[in-house]
Amino acid sequence: MIPKDIVTEWRDRAPWVLDSLAFRGGTALYELHITPAARYSEDIDLVQTRPGSIGKVFDAIHDVLDPWLGKPRWKQSEGRVTLNHRFESEDVPPVGLKLKVEINSREHFTVYGLKERRFEYMEAERGRPTSKARSPSEG
Repeated sequence: MIPKDIVTEWRDRAPWVLDSLAFRGGTALYELHITPAARYSEDIDLVQTRPGSIGKVFDAIHDVLDPWLGKPRWKQSEGRVTLNHRFESEDVPPVGLKLKVEINSREHFTVYGLKERRFEYMEAERGRPTSKARSPSEG
């Protein structure tokens, strides 16, 4: 679970990211069409919503995730950037975890357009604030 302050910091530092990326894959399906979500995986699949350089978006993701999760191993291939973070949980004893963030920078087309959806995330001390995400809609 990504803490609220990390999400808020990213939104405040790079508000344009909302217009540059959309969720896709299992995250999009679970958030938009399956309630409650059956499961969440250890990867985040994103797609760049318009053609253009991915550099600014890539830098914004690094700026927020690296201080929290450490420097990832990453790979860039034609039309895709993948970040692989390995880190330890805050549990006692710590458990090794991994998070893969994959950005497809080539497939901008969507049959049904983008759908904006508010989603909730837990914050133990202060209840349940909301944030929003955009995702390719399937109808």
